[in-house]
Amino acid sequence: MGRMFVDIHVSKGLEGPYAAMTMELDTGSDDTALPRSFLRKLGVHPLGWDRYELADGRRVRRQYGIAFLRLRGDVGATRVIFCGPKDAPVLGVIALEELGYVIDVKRGGLRKFRRQMISTRRASVPLA
Repeated sequence: MGRMFVDIHVSKGLEGPYAAMTMELDTGSDDTALPRSFLRKLGVHPLGWDRYELADGRRVRRQYGIAFLRLRGDVGATRVIFCGPKDAPVLGVIALEELGYVIDVKRGGLRKFRRQMISTRRASVPLA
């Protein structure tokens, strides 16, 4: 299918303001990575540190925070990695799914998916 890029809008809060960023969609990345300077300008603050394994097997530590993303009108909050100047900004699969999209490998591009849940009714099992 090749490389895929998407236009994402990012904010520190639901009400905005949002800033645009063109990012590569990376199916090998769980979390979304954005430049530290970009996140700081938006007012997104780090919440902690985590370890990440890179595609070449190296392990790195990066700060993470929470940001709001908007894709094609759909908005969701997701974990974002504060990446350095040598790290590429990428949209990870967790954020993609939180926004309600999957990769359509047959047609290429993204498509909305139908959300599912197990049940909307409470089971009638007595508590002991």
